[in-house]
Amino acid sequence: MSDAMISGAYVTAFVTSAGRVSPVFEKKARETLEDRGITDPDPESWYDNVQFGEALREIVEKAGEKTVEEAGKEMVNITDPILEQDSVPAGLEVLTSQHAEIHKNHTTEKAGVLTYEEESGSRYRVSAVGGYEYPASLVKGAAAETVRQTGGPTNVSVDDVETRPDETFAFEVSW
Repeated sequence: MSDAMISGAYVTAFVTSAGRVSPVFEKKARETLEDRGITDPDPESWYDNVQFGEALREIVEKAGEKTVEEAGKEMVNITDPILEQDSVPAGLEVLTSQHAEIHKNHTTEKAGVLTYEEESGSRYRVSAVGGYEYPASLVKGAAAETVRQTGGPTNVSVDDVETRPDETFAFEVSW
């Protein structure tokens, strides 16, 4: 067990988002979380970051990248601090800074860090470094929806890019 912990509010947001994608997906997500000891997630509780990350990776194997990406989109749609932003950089700042805020005992080595950088006015590079446990597909969906909700474009593309030596994954989001 890791000493980095994930907020139960984030875990319940994931389960809620899974249910918004489909009832079958929510059932698979709950079962997989239960297999990792996360039963009936409580927003006021804290859960082992590694166990949650393992569950998410298994959920990707069971449900597929696209389904988990949809859950990432839905998570943004229930995240008021992102929805309150009126520009893509502000939305991405909230998305990436929330990662540290939803963890207890957070360090780059234990829970990783999300970063973003502007490559042009309509293209941003998003990446994870350190001990980031969660699948890229969840972040891809969240980043794309953040752009849609804060910048207004309806057609957003997400494309994998080559990772740098310290990165877990990297992609570009553009419109």
